Amino acid sequence: MDPLRVVICGGGFAAAECLLRLHRLAGERVAIRLLAPNEYLNYRPLTVLVPFGESRPAQYPIGELAAAAGAQWVHDRAVAIEHRDHIVHTANGRSLNYDALLLAPGGKERKPDPHVAVFTDRTGGHTYHGIVEAIDTGRISSLALIDPHGPSWPLPLYELALLTAKHARERRLPLQITMITPYPHPLYPFGDEVGATVVHLLESAGITLYMKTSSHFAGDHLIHLEPAGVDLHPDRIVTVPTITGPNLPGVPGDARDRFIPVDEHCRVVGTDGHVFAAGDATDLTVKHGSLAAQQADTAAAGIAYLVDAVPAPEPFRPVLRGTLLTGDAPLYLQANLVAGTSWGAQLLTEPTWPSDQLVAAQELAAYLAEHPAQKVSQE
Repeated sequence: MDPLRVVICGGGFAAAECLLRLHRLAGERVAIRLLAPNEYLNYRPLTVLVPFGESRPAQYPIGELAAAAGAQWVHDRAVAIEHRDHIVHTANGRSLNYDALLLAPGGKERKPDPHVAVFTDRTGGHTYHGIVEAIDTGRISSLALIDPHGPSWPLPLYELALLTAKHARERRLPLQITMITPYPHPLYPFGDEVGATVVHLLESAGITLYMKTSSHFAGDHLIHLEPAGVDLHPDRIVTVPTITGPNLPGVPGDARDRFIPVDEHCRVVGTDGHVFAAGDATDLTVKHGSLAAQQADTAAAGIAYLVDAVPAPEPFRPVLRGTLLTGDAPLYLQANLVAGTSWGAQLLTEPTWPSDQLVAAQELAAYLAEHPAQKVSQE
């Protein structure tokens, strides 16, 4: 019997995790092509340390990752699918036939407002590095960090606030930091207990916190806060990007912001059961690498089931796991998610995943542990 032709679209955590898990589950029963536009898998969770000179971005060659899983790397990206005919169309004019497909192209990042600086791990922390330099030279003495409303992942903002406060304190630099969130507490998806702990950390670091607060920008150095009715005049305003869907032509339905709708087995709704999706591109309301990896594992099991390599797979049961870098001992966070709401949230002193990996991804963590990273030059 010929192997099942599998195309995995994407070059991030979800695509890599699915690639490795599917190879382990199905072996030679599948022939995998990894359709990825990037030459390197970037390990982003440590990017928050880069502006402080404590780390450099790490990257892993996509070609080597694909080869380790017995896959062919196609250096291109998906621009449309024909799910009835099982075809992926690429930017360079290729038409790839498949028997099973994973869509993991990631979400699209958007700048919430033109008056803000955006911290994104895609740029290796370059923007915030300039802010830290300006703090060191006295050109910045006040900073506002804003948790945006809507799909995003704000954990790096809280890390930046705590790390920046420690940086300034150790150097005896005058710096007023204000943190603003529209939600009832920080890191809202993790629940009340985690939120209360983060509130305490921020207050202990001398950071002013506004919760349940909307931010209205009137310039590069003016924010109006409601309902407090307060005007802030920070030297710099920093946020993280909001995330929208990839808006991939050929995906069925009319999903909000064109995220990809998936069922409990991470199959794309409206297809024949041979199209799966994982990661920020899906309509899961909370965006995080640990959830992307779990979706990828669910999808890999679903594809392996198509070739009878595994029993009927379990449905996706999201468990949000993350590490908060505080400048002192890290906090390990975990919460079950139901309909985007957390329950059973835990603060852990030791992680339930490999301690040297900030993102809980079983297959990818093992791969990264065995393969040395290439450090990106900051010149």
